[in-house]
Amino acid sequence: MRFIELTNFLLDSHALGLIEDILIPGIGKLKAKTDTGNEAHNVLHGTDIKISGKVVYFKCPNGNNVSFPLKDIVKIHIGGGNIDKRPVIACDCVVNNKKYSNVLFSITDRTSNTYKVLLGQDFIKLNGGLVNVTKED
Repeated sequence: MRFIELTNFLLDSHALGLIEDILIPGIGKLKAKTDTGNEAHNVLHGTDIKISGKVVYFKCPNGNNVSFPLKDIVKIHIGGGNIDKRPVIACDCVVNNKKYSNVLFSITDRTSNTYKVLLGQDFIKLNGGLVNVTKED
């Protein structure tokens, strides 16, 4: 294959798009934005977030109340010297027709954001580190 053909093959078959569909069991299908600047955990929208012992309860984007085991609490620098403490969960998901297990997501209110899921650098690396910004699911 010539270089251009090989490049196009890699981008078409292995690269994540700027916007991808993500399916999370119990939460549903959402649009996720690939965020190459996100060095922290992936992010999932949730409201009415409550932690009780080792369990996180929240209302997910489809309006259902869900619960997941608490994996961690992370501190995220959100700018202006502000720090946001977020619970972290692990869940399975499907992106780009590939199944992933135990993917870490921090939970925060993304009501004002278009995309309710951000996929960060660690997730991008699972896919070979390629992002095709012209590919929007």
